[in-house]
Amino acid sequence: DLEPVQLAGTTVSRASLHNADEIKRKDVRVGDVVIVEKAGKIIPHIVRVEKHLRERELPEFEFPLVCPSCDSELLRDEGGVYIRCINPLCPAQFKERLRFFASRAAMDIEGLGDKLVDQLVDAGLVKTFGDLYRLRQADVAALERMGEKSAENLIAGVAASRSRGLARVLCGLSIRHVGARVATVLAKEFGEVDALAAARVEDLTDVEEIGPVIAA
Repeated sequence: DLEPVQLAGTTVSRASLHNADEIKRKDVRVGDVVIVEKAGKIIPHIVRVEKHLRERELPEFEFPLVCPSCDSELLRDEGGVYIRCINPLCPAQFKERLRFFASRAAMDIEGLGDKLVDQLVDAGLVKTFGDLYRLRQADVAALERMGEKSAENLIAGVAASRSRGLARVLCGLSIRHVGARVATVLAKEFGEVDALAAARVEDLTDVEEIGPVIAA
């Protein structure tokens, strides 16, 4: 986080450092004065550190060894750049996947905002994507700051998402390397979930734009 600053007409309090290697390369430390710009006039990122303004020796940033949500060990990916929690049951990861699943880029579920995602997961009402489609209006209405009308709207939004199509479902599942474009290609090639689930690696790599990394 940054001390809020006005930049190109907006207040910026966060900026991207991309990954651990960039933090080390730029030698960014807590308390530093930094130069920030907007990449493409949209995304704030840190350009450099004004090291001459350091009034004292600042500690280097230490990356966590365990996930702050589930206490599982964190591992670097194949390229050694990104640090990931590999626990498939990590609640924080599931919440973020659920938020994306409900977003306009995926299933576009009206009424399912960030706070409601937290409530549904914390209450144990949603543990899988499929649980969304088994929600009961009474259970949703019983949540804090929810009522019958809000619950009714959510149930209706979930029901409406059933018609979104296979491409949006695949995109929304947060499968690694499968974004909107790849999801569209797969949906067009296989047509339905059962056919895709039965596909072998060779069947997948035969599809244009699908390489061995995605197929695996």
